[in-house]
Amino acid sequence: MNLANKLTLSRFIMVPFFVVFLEFENMGLSVGWQLAGRVTALAVFVAAIITDYYDGVLARRYGWVTNFGRLMDPLADKLIVAAAFVIFVEDRLAPAWMVIAVLCREFLVTGLRLLGATRQRVIQADRWGKNKTISQMAAIITALVFLIARDVLQLAGVWDRIRIAGVDLDGWLRGIFYVVMCVVVSLTLISGALYLWANRDLLNTDDPPRNPG
Repeated sequence: MNLANKLTLSRFIMVPFFVVFLEFENMGLSVGWQLAGRVTALAVFVAAIITDYYDGVLARRYGWVTNFGRLMDPLADKLIVAAAFVIFVEDRLAPAWMVIAVLCREFLVTGLRLLGATRQRVIQADRWGKNKTISQMAAIITALVFLIARDVLQLAGVWDRIRIAGVDLDGWLRGIFYVVMCVVVSLTLISGALYLWANRDLLNTDDPPRNPG
Protein backbone atom coordinates (compact mmCIF):
# COMPACT_ATOMS: atom_id res chain seq x y z
CA MET A 1 0.00 0.00 0.00
CA ASN A 2 1.46 3.36 -1.03
CA LEU A 3 1.79 6.39 1.24
CA ALA A 4 -1.21 8.19 -0.29
CA ASN A 5 -3.52 5.29 0.55
CA LYS A 6 -2.04 5.07 4.06
CA LEU A 7 -2.94 8.72 4.60
CA THR A 8 -6.47 7.94 3.45
CA LEU A 9 -6.68 5.09 5.95
CA SER A 10 -5.39 7.37 8.70
CA ARG A 11 -8.50 9.53 8.29
CA PHE A 12 -10.70 6.53 9.03
CA ILE A 13 -8.73 6.04 12.26
CA MET A 14 -9.24 9.70 13.17
CA VAL A 15 -13.05 9.47 13.07
CA PRO A 16 -13.67 7.69 16.42
CA PHE A 17 -11.23 10.00 18.21
CA PHE A 18 -12.93 13.02 16.67
CA VAL A 19 -16.32 11.77 17.86
CA VAL A 20 -15.16 11.04 21.42
CA PHE A 21 -13.62 14.49 21.84
CA LEU A 22 -16.75 16.21 20.51
CA GLU A 23 -18.92 14.18 22.85
CA PHE A 24 -17.26 15.52 26.02
CA GLU A 25 -20.18 17.94 26.48
CA ASN A 26 -22.74 15.13 26.35
CA MET A 27 -20.72 13.08 28.84
CA GLY A 28 -21.56 15.60 31.55
CA LEU A 29 -17.98 16.84 31.86
CA SER A 30 -17.10 20.32 33.05
CA VAL A 31 -16.79 23.29 30.71
CA GLY A 32 -13.02 23.06 30.98
CA TRP A 33 -13.06 19.48 29.72
CA GLN A 34 -15.56 20.42 27.00
CA LEU A 35 -13.18 23.15 25.84
CA ALA A 36 -10.24 20.73 25.81
CA GLY A 37 -12.31 18.20 23.88
CA ARG A 38 -13.42 20.71 21.25
CA VAL A 39 -9.91 22.10 20.78
CA THR A 40 -8.58 18.56 20.32
CA ALA A 41 -11.46 17.68 17.97
CA LEU A 42 -10.67 20.77 15.89
CA ALA A 43 -7.01 19.73 15.75
CA VAL A 44 -8.01 16.23 14.62
CA PHE A 45 -10.31 17.67 11.97
CA VAL A 46 -7.62 20.00 10.64
CA ALA A 47 -5.21 17.04 10.56
CA ALA A 48 -7.79 15.13 8.50
CA ILE A 49 -8.03 18.03 6.05
CA ILE A 50 -4.23 18.17 5.74
CA THR A 51 -3.95 14.42 5.08
CA ASP A 52 -6.79 14.70 2.55
CA TYR A 53 -4.82 17.37 0.70
CA TYR A 54 -1.49 15.57 0.75
CA ASP A 55 -2.76 12.13 -0.21
CA GLY A 56 -4.11 13.71 -3.38
CA VAL A 57 -0.86 15.59 -4.03
CA LEU A 58 1.25 12.47 -3.53
CA ALA A 59 -1.04 10.31 -5.66
CA ARG A 60 -0.83 12.73 -8.59
CA ARG A 61 2.88 13.52 -8.23
CA TYR A 62 4.12 9.94 -8.01
CA GLY A 63 1.45 8.21 -10.06
CA TRP A 64 -0.09 6.53 -7.00
CA VAL A 65 -3.64 7.02 -8.24
CA THR A 66 -5.51 3.78 -7.53
CA ASN A 67 -9.11 2.61 -7.56
CA PHE A 68 -8.81 2.19 -3.79
CA GLY A 69 -7.91 5.85 -3.40
CA ARG A 70 -10.62 7.03 -5.77
CA LEU A 71 -13.29 5.17 -3.79
CA MET A 72 -12.01 5.38 -0.21
CA ASP A 73 -10.73 8.96 -0.20
CA PRO A 74 -14.20 10.55 -0.57
CA LEU A 75 -15.66 7.95 1.80
CA ALA A 76 -13.21 8.96 4.54
CA ASP A 77 -14.29 12.58 4.07
CA LYS A 78 -17.96 11.61 4.28
CA LEU A 79 -17.51 9.69 7.54
CA ILE A 80 -15.89 12.49 9.51
CA VAL A 81 -18.28 15.10 8.11
CA ALA A 82 -21.32 12.93 8.87
CA ALA A 83 -20.06 12.33 12.41
CA ALA A 84 -19.70 16.05 13.04
CA PHE A 85 -23.13 16.94 11.66
CA VAL A 86 -24.89 14.22 13.66
CA ILE A 87 -23.28 15.51 16.85
CA PHE A 88 -24.31 19.06 15.93
CA VAL A 89 -27.91 17.85 15.81
CA GLU A 90 -27.48 16.27 19.23
CA ASP A 91 -26.12 19.60 20.48
CA ARG A 92 -29.09 21.39 18.86
CA LEU A 93 -26.74 23.40 16.72
CA ALA A 94 -28.11 22.20 13.37
CA PRO A 95 -31.66 21.19 12.37
CA ALA A 96 -32.12 17.47 11.84
CA TRP A 97 -33.71 17.93 8.39
CA MET A 98 -30.56 19.60 7.07
CA VAL A 99 -28.31 16.82 8.27
CA ILE A 100 -30.73 14.20 6.92
CA ALA A 101 -30.63 15.89 3.50
CA VAL A 102 -26.82 15.90 3.54
CA LEU A 103 -26.59 12.26 4.63
CA CYS A 104 -29.15 11.10 2.07
CA ARG A 105 -27.12 12.72 -0.70
CA GLU A 106 -23.89 11.17 0.57
CA PHE A 107 -25.40 7.67 0.80
CA LEU A 108 -26.89 8.09 -2.68
CA VAL A 109 -23.61 9.14 -4.28
CA THR A 110 -21.70 6.42 -2.42
CA GLY A 111 -24.19 3.86 -3.74
CA LEU A 112 -23.76 5.31 -7.22
CA ARG A 113 -19.99 4.91 -6.92
CA LEU A 114 -20.38 1.29 -5.82
CA LEU A 115 -22.73 0.66 -8.73
CA GLY A 116 -20.21 2.25 -11.06
CA ALA A 117 -17.47 -0.01 -9.67
CA THR A 118 -19.52 -3.06 -10.67
CA ARG A 119 -19.53 -1.69 -14.22
CA GLN A 120 -15.78 -0.91 -14.23
CA ARG A 121 -16.38 2.80 -13.85
CA VAL A 122 -14.78 4.93 -11.14
CA ILE A 123 -16.77 8.08 -10.38
CA GLN A 124 -14.35 10.71 -9.17
CA ALA A 125 -15.19 13.97 -7.42
CA ASP A 126 -15.95 16.80 -9.83
CA ARG A 127 -15.72 20.55 -9.22
CA TRP A 128 -19.17 20.71 -7.61
CA GLY A 129 -18.35 17.77 -5.37
CA LYS A 130 -15.13 19.38 -4.24
CA ASN A 131 -16.89 22.68 -3.54
CA LYS A 132 -19.48 20.76 -1.54
CA THR A 133 -16.76 19.13 0.54
CA ILE A 134 -15.03 22.47 1.12
CA SER A 135 -18.30 24.06 2.28
CA GLN A 136 -18.97 21.18 4.69
CA MET A 137 -15.50 21.36 6.18
CA ALA A 138 -15.73 25.16 6.48
CA ALA A 139 -19.07 24.80 8.28
CA ILE A 140 -17.62 22.32 10.77
CA ILE A 141 -14.59 24.51 11.47
CA THR A 142 -16.87 27.54 11.90
CA ALA A 143 -19.06 25.68 14.39
CA LEU A 144 -16.09 24.39 16.38
CA VAL A 145 -14.48 27.83 16.53
CA PHE A 146 -17.75 29.36 17.77
CA LEU A 147 -18.18 26.62 20.37
CA ILE A 148 -14.60 26.99 21.56
CA ALA A 149 -15.09 30.76 21.88
CA ARG A 150 -18.29 30.12 23.87
CA ASP A 151 -16.49 27.76 26.23
CA VAL A 152 -13.74 30.31 26.80
CA LEU A 153 -16.29 33.04 27.58
CA GLN A 154 -18.22 30.68 29.84
CA LEU A 155 -15.06 29.91 31.78
CA ALA A 156 -14.52 33.66 32.08
CA GLY A 157 -18.07 34.02 33.40
CA VAL A 158 -19.21 36.54 30.78
CA TRP A 159 -21.02 34.45 28.14
CA ASP A 160 -24.50 34.66 29.66
CA ARG A 161 -24.17 38.40 30.27
CA ILE A 162 -23.37 39.33 26.66
CA ARG A 163 -26.35 40.24 24.50
CA ILE A 164 -26.53 41.70 20.99
CA ALA A 165 -29.71 43.62 20.08
CA GLY A 166 -31.41 41.95 23.02
CA VAL A 167 -30.59 38.45 21.75
CA ASP A 168 -28.29 36.13 23.68
CA LEU A 169 -25.16 34.85 21.98
CA ASP A 170 -26.50 31.30 21.78
CA GLY A 171 -29.24 32.63 19.50
CA TRP A 172 -26.69 34.41 17.33
CA LEU A 173 -24.52 31.31 17.20
CA ARG A 174 -27.38 29.13 16.00
CA GLY A 175 -28.60 31.78 13.56
CA ILE A 176 -25.21 32.19 11.90
CA PHE A 177 -24.69 28.43 11.68
CA TYR A 178 -28.18 27.99 10.21
CA VAL A 179 -27.25 30.32 7.35
CA VAL A 180 -23.96 28.46 6.85
CA MET A 181 -25.81 25.15 6.77
CA CYS A 182 -28.26 26.50 4.18
CA VAL A 183 -25.28 27.07 1.86
CA VAL A 184 -23.91 23.60 2.66
CA VAL A 185 -27.23 21.87 1.98
CA SER A 186 -27.70 23.76 -1.29
CA LEU A 187 -24.25 22.82 -2.62
CA THR A 188 -24.65 19.26 -1.37
CA LEU A 189 -27.98 18.69 -3.12
CA ILE A 190 -26.90 20.41 -6.34
CA SER A 191 -23.71 18.35 -6.57
CA GLY A 192 -25.66 15.16 -5.86
CA ALA A 193 -28.15 15.94 -8.60
CA LEU A 194 -25.31 16.59 -11.05
CA TYR A 195 -23.65 13.27 -10.17
CA LEU A 196 -26.92 11.46 -10.81
CA TRP A 197 -27.47 13.21 -14.12
CA ALA A 198 -23.92 12.62 -15.36
CA ASN A 199 -24.13 8.92 -14.50
CA ARG A 200 -27.83 8.32 -15.12
CA ASP A 201 -27.04 5.47 -17.51
CA LEU A 202 -25.89 3.40 -14.53
CA LEU A 203 -29.48 3.40 -13.27
CA ASN A 204 -30.76 1.96 -16.54
CA THR A 205 -30.68 -1.83 -16.18
CA ASP A 206 -31.87 -2.40 -19.76
CA ASP A 207 -29.01 -0.76 -21.61
CA PRO A 208 -25.26 -1.19 -21.05
CA PRO A 209 -23.61 1.85 -19.47
CA ARG A 210 -21.98 4.31 -21.79
CA ASN A 211 -18.21 4.75 -21.81
CA PRO A 212 -17.47 7.83 -19.66
CA GLY A 213 -14.36 8.54 -21.75
